[in-house]
Amino acid sequence: MQRCSYRFFDMKYIFIMMFMLCALMMKAQKVEISVSGNWAEIPVQQTQSELKPGWKIVDYQMKSRLTRYLSGGHASQLAEGNRPVFRITPGENEVLASYAIIRLNDSKYYRKMFKPLPIENNYKRLDLNLFDIKADGDSFVCQPLQPLQAGEYILVNLQGKTIGELGDLLVYPFCIAKE
Repeated sequence: MQRCSYRFFDMKYIFIMMFMLCALMMKAQKVEISVSGNWAEIPVQQTQSELKPGWKIVDYQMKSRLTRYLSGGHASQLAEGNRPVFRITPGENEVLASYAIIRLNDSKYYRKMFKPLPIENNYKRLDLNLFDIKADGDSFVCQPLQPLQAGEYILVNLQGKTIGELGDLLVYPFCIAKE
């Protein structure tokens, strides 16, 4: 009997190791920003959503209002200058053209998207008309052709999977400082 329990433990251990190895072999998206000539990874952050229900008058339901925001007044990653250089490694089945930069409305305690859906906001898609793009192995080095205004921004995959019933997003926040 003892021998069977050891075999079960060994099989469980082998299964866990195989699962971890498969997870490491999968290509995940990665976004880095150039700071003093070195690449610093921008940590991914999930948006938070707040749904304010609309008024109900007799049998008529007014439209609900959805707000997407990030906690904290400023991003932890400060860009160097107003034309930051990014190195983006798209995930499996992703293309660089799906990524865009969106400016956020910032306040003292949070940063909020102007509209709840990324495609409804004023965004700059990473394409050759707006960015200088160079291939770097299986990554792309991208720099805006025009300077960005000072403020809070996110880099987001417009076609990325949403999270939860309110459709939260995984974003890469950064900040352009006032000069």
